Amino acid sequence: MKGVVVAPQPRACDVGASILAKGGNAFDAAVATALAQEVDDPFMCGIGGMGTAHIFHAASGRHEVLDFQARAGSLCTPDMYLRNVRGRTALGRATLHNDYSSELGYRSIMTPGTVAGLSELHRRYGSLPWRDLVLPAAALARGGMWVMPYAVEFWTRKPQPGLADGRSRLAASEESRRIYLRRDGTFHEVGDLIPNPDLAATLKAIAEGGPQEFYRGAIGKRIAADLDAYGAWVTEADLHGFAPRDQAPLSITYRGVTVCSAPPPTGGVMLLAILRIMERFDLAAMRHNSAEHLFVLARALAEGQAGRYEIVGDPFFTPFDPQSVLGEAKIEAAAARIRAGLVAPETPPRREEGTTHLSVMDAAGNVVSLTHTLATASGVITPGLGFMYNNSMKLFDPDPNHPNGIRPGKARGTAMAPSIVFRDAKPWFAVGAPGGSAIISSVTQTISNIVDFAMSPAEAVAAPRIHAEGGPVQAEARIQATVIEGLRARGLKVERRPYAYDPTFSRAQVAMADGAGGWKVGSDPRTGSGGFAFA
Repeated sequence: MKGVVVAPQPRACDVGASILAKGGNAFDAAVATALAQEVDDPFMCGIGGMGTAHIFHAASGRHEVLDFQARAGSLCTPDMYLRNVRGRTALGRATLHNDYSSELGYRSIMTPGTVAGLSELHRRYGSLPWRDLVLPAAALARGGMWVMPYAVEFWTRKPQPGLADGRSRLAASEESRRIYLRRDGTFHEVGDLIPNPDLAATLKAIAEGGPQEFYRGAIGKRIAADLDAYGAWVTEADLHGFAPRDQAPLSITYRGVTVCSAPPPTGGVMLLAILRIMERFDLAAMRHNSAEHLFVLARALAEGQAGRYEIVGDPFFTPFDPQSVLGEAKIEAAAARIRAGLVAPETPPRREEGTTHLSVMDAAGNVVSLTHTLATASGVITPGLGFMYNNSMKLFDPDPNHPNGIRPGKARGTAMAPSIVFRDAKPWFAVGAPGGSAIISSVTQTISNIVDFAMSPAEAVAAPRIHAEGGPVQAEARIQATVIEGLRARGLKVERRPYAYDPTFSRAQVAMADGAGGWKVGSDPRTGSGGFAFA
């Protein structure tokens, strides 16, 4: 066997596996898979978006994080949101404006980084020609987006108060309406194919002209002209100047294995803090998802994420010391509060869905854990180009002095946590998830299910789950009623969700080396779709 690809989109997994079968490595497969994801999941990810790749290159032993998060345009000013912001959402802390300007339309867009990030991953470690990795996605776009259950759920779900609904998002620009709504204005249904020849042509141009076609070529000029015409904060110079940034992974030991995740502006440091707190409790001696277990888990999730929005910002603008989160005294104090049965002060839950993920491993021992996103998509498509831009401006804090405040060229904080777990100094499994603020809960529980409870990857991602950040604990309907009563008796406020597999609880994706030259996989079933493919 040559390798395995795991992601929420089955057709994208097929593309990645075909690249492995042709002799490509994990990095080639990751690039091709990511681009194919952007065809079938164009509101969660795309070439108008951003992401973070956590990689291990076996031949050299290089272990690094490639940050290609979107950056604020040079026309932004630090106090620009103070003039008309009217609040923030309870979930995700998105800024609210009467005209939706931070969420929909041209002024919600940040400088896209996805093409630069994927091309840099290929430049460093790829083995096949760039065009061979891009053209499969172009072919998918020509044939049509395959409408999956998660797309319809995203379009039709009830939005948070103050945010735009799915129809408004799809209708935010004429091009989006033309491509993604039927002629009568209704939504497409599961199983429909939505051809996108414009996106196919754009991808073909990037395949033939190289990644700089997107930033400096004819496509880049069309992007810059359109953004300028409609008052976006992003300029042609911003496109020309975009470059991915290198970072070192953060790591901890957890019950004898090494867990590594991405540093800020992602939320990986919070994941590691939670695991460090949980390690102080003998979870394996507890019954999985018992009240005893879930009390420790819920409280660790809350303690480990305390202050996340004040801590997880762009470290290239606000210096970050990992020990401020992972230091021994801080972790032990959190564990002591849990042992004492103390309940954290109640804060609003902040779950907000968005994003996608892929995990890839190959026979040479290479690993890619890559999370990428459009946030929740701006609704803007430049005429003739076929792809949607991100709407990440909504995730900045209005306060210019806040660690996550606005500055030109700055990335915003995110809950992404692309992670790799090592055992005996070798990659054991790659894991990550889409799902906005629920990513950290999802990845934490998946890792713990594997390490503490000896679950297979498939069992680990599908097990009943909770989500907690310090406010009410949200529990899937499969969590037993007596367990919920036990948590309430311990002082926790618990909200039982109406879903057995809650589609907003984040969808973990695991690729694991089985120690015998093969792989085990787990693709979260929570939206009725998961994917993996072997080569």
